[in-house]
Amino acid sequence: MPKLICIIDMDKEKGLTLTTEDKDGKILQTVKMDGESITLEVKGDSATSTIVQKQDSVTVTCKSFVLKAETIEVTSTKASSWKSDDTFALESAKAFTVTTKDELTQTATKDATLSSDKAVTLKAAKLFRVEGADVQLEAKSGELSLNAPSVKAEGKKDIAMEGPQVKVTAKAQLALKADGMAEIKGGMVNVG
Repeated sequence: MPKLICIIDMDKEKGLTLTTEDKDGKILQTVKMDGESITLEVKGDSATSTIVQKQDSVTVTCKSFVLKAETIEVTSTKASSWKSDDTFALESAKAFTVTTKDELTQTATKDATLSSDKAVTLKAAKLFRVEGADVQLEAKSGELSLNAPSVKAEGKKDIAMEGPQVKVTAKAQLALKADGMAEIKGGMVNVG
């Protein structure tokens, strides 16, 4: 066990300072109480960690911050922000919920991925919009289904439907119209 240098300094203007120094390990521990704040500082060769507590705030500054507990609850009555200048990860072994009573915005300057080993449901009570320079919908093994009271497909340049077998069925009326030339081709064409 190294020998420690312990100092207690009491001053009517500066307050109380407790200092413990390990000269062999080159670690200095300081507790300062100056009447306005309590400052805890641990200073070593490679890093310094500090906790400053005032009547209205607590500030923790350190190289690594670890919090372990059985349950954790964090509540803010006003704005909250969480920022990382490097990788940011959130992980849950069970259900994970993100809820807001106002707008929800998610933005990425690079690729964004939403995936699930099971079903994914995207739902909007009003307008639902998907937009991109190119949009691809693909069903790997099952059916791709579009279901709505009215379905409209419009291409600014052209629309192409292709498959081994293409069927167009109308339960009431079917109208095919071209303002220009209309062409029907097939190895065998049946009308009627």
